[in-house]
Amino acid sequence: MPRCYFCLKDRFKMSMEPTGKRDSVAYSKKMTEAKDELTVLQEELNNVIVKFVLRALRVYQSTRPEPLRINEVALLVRNEIKNVLQDLTDQTNTDNLAKLAKEVWAKETKA
Repeated sequence: MPRCYFCLKDRFKMSMEPTGKRDSVAYSKKMTEAKDELTVLQEELNNVIVKFVLRALRVYQSTRPEPLRINEVALLVRNEIKNVLQDLTDQTNTDNLAKLAKEVWAKETKA
């Protein structure tokens, strides 16, 4: 193996070693807060996806005089959720989200 491989591996290993004693009480508290924050964020994400679905239902409903049937609503809901998730996982979108997250993180850690 090339010598530089070990150099990089050793540097990575050294950077991952603990630098001091960890505060398990503070860590537990932070993990609980993070779990609560995750729950709130999941709820917000669900609400945004519901808005996408409602938008699609309104568009389809606007093109016809009779109300959408239950099976049509179910199909539209599934398709809209599938489309939203596909759009979110599109490579261009994930690259943009990653870039935005890095920018926000840089601003957040500077403050």
